[in-house]
Amino acid sequence: MQDWKKVFSSQELAVASMVMGILNENEIPARSMNKKDSSYVFLGEIEIYVPAPMYEAAVDFINTLQLSNTTN
Repeated sequence: MQDWKKVFSSQELAVASMVMGILNENEIPARSMNKKDSSYVFLGEIEIYVPAPMYEAAVDFINTLQLSNTTN
């Protein structure tokens, strides 16, 4: 994903999907990349990316959700 930056990651698919959905609903385009191991599903994370120009807005918005596993 060229010109997209990671704003969030989680080991839980439901949490990552919720964050991605909330970002999309608030007009911040978001995409996920599943980096979980297919054989060992407890390894890896789902990462959420947004376009680089919207990175700051997305991080600020995620921080208002009070989630503890955001990455900058």
